[in-house]
Amino acid sequence: MRFVQANIFLYFFLLVLGMSGFFFAVIWSQTMGFYIFISFAAIGGFGVALYIYRTKKHRKELVCPIGSDCNAVINSRYSKFLGVSLEYWGMFYYALIFLSYIILIFVPHLVPKIFLSGLIMFTSGAFLFSLYLLFAQAFILKQWCIWCLLSATLSIVIFIISLANIDFAITVLTEITVAIKAVHSFGFALGIGGATSVLFLFFRFLRDLDINKDELQTLKGISELMWLGLAFIFVSQFIDFIGNADILARSAPFLAQTIALFIVAISSAVLMIIFAPFLIAIPFSELSRNEKTIDNHYSSFKSLRKPLFLTGAIAFSSWYFAFIMNYLEEYSLIVLLLAYSAILAIAVATAFFWEKRISNKVAK
Repeated sequence: MRFVQANIFLYFFLLVLGMSGFFFAVIWSQTMGFYIFISFAAIGGFGVALYIYRTKKHRKELVCPIGSDCNAVINSRYSKFLGVSLEYWGMFYYALIFLSYIILIFVPHLVPKIFLSGLIMFTSGAFLFSLYLLFAQAFILKQWCIWCLLSATLSIVIFIISLANIDFAITVLTEITVAIKAVHSFGFALGIGGATSVLFLFFRFLRDLDINKDELQTLKGISELMWLGLAFIFVSQFIDFIGNADILARSAPFLAQTIALFIVAISSAVLMIIFAPFLIAIPFSELSRNEKTIDNHYSSFKSLRKPLFLTGAIAFSSWYFAFIMNYLEEYSLIVLLLAYSAILAIAVATAFFWEKRISNKVAK
C-alpha cells in the first residue's frame, strides 16, 4: 500500500469519525443521541476544513485519487464567500456547531429556546449552501473534490439530524413515510443495479486479463450511479430514523441494514479512492521470471490484487445483505450479525478463489 498517500487514511478516519455518531443515536436516549451524532459530524467536518486550510497555507497540492482536480475546486471562484475562503467558514461553522451541541449535551438548561431555533436556521443555511457548492462542482466546474464532498456530506447529515429538534418536522416526516420508502427503494435499485453491473463488467473485461482506460471509465461511470443510490438510501434512512426513532432503534433488521450500508460506503470508497487509480496497472495474471525482472513495479502492483478482490467482495455482499433486510422478519441483532459475518466469510472465500483462478489462467 505504499502507493496510497497518507492523507487518504486521514480522509477515511474523518469519514468514519463523522458518521460513527449515528450509533450513539441508537444506544442513548433520543435527543441526547442526536446531539452526539451532530457533534461527531461536526468534528469530522472541522477536520476536513482544517486539512484544506493547512494544505493551502503550505502551498501544497491537494491530490485527488479519483482522477479529478481538487485544486481547481478549492482555488476556484466558488471557493470564497464574502471574500473569505470557505475553509475558514468551514472551521468556524463546524466549531460553532460542535460547541453548541456540547453545551446542549452537558448543560441544556442554560440554552434558551431561541438559541436552538437560531442553531437550526444556521444548519439549514449551511445545508442549502452545501447543495449550491455541489451544484457548482457538478455542472459549472465539472470537477469533484473528495474533501469538499465529504464536508458537504457531513453538513447535510447535520441538517437532517437537527430536524429531530423540530416537532413539526417530525410530524411531517411521519406523514410522508410512503415517499421516504419510495426514495429508499429507488436508492437500492440504483445501488444494487450498479454494484451488480460493475461486478459483471469487471469479470467480462478480465477475459483478456487486463483492464484498459476505456474499461476503467465505464466502471467508474456505473459506480457513480451506485453512489447516487447510496446517497438516496442514507438520506431516506436517516430521515426515517428521525421520524420513527423509538421503533427503529429497537429494530434489528434496520440496525443490521445500517451497519451493512456503512460497510458498503467504506468499502466502496476504498475501491474508488485507493484501488481504482491503479486498476489499469494491477497485473491479473502471473508473469514469467523474465517479465517480472523487466517490470520493476510488478510485485508492488500485484500486492493490490488480493485486497482489491477482498474489498469488492465485501462491498457486493454487503449490498445484497442490506437489501434483504428490507423484507426480513424481526430477528435478534446478534443472529443477523452472525448471518452477515457468515455471508462476508463466504464472499471473501469466493473472491480469493476467483482471484487465484484468474491469476493462474495463463501462468507461465
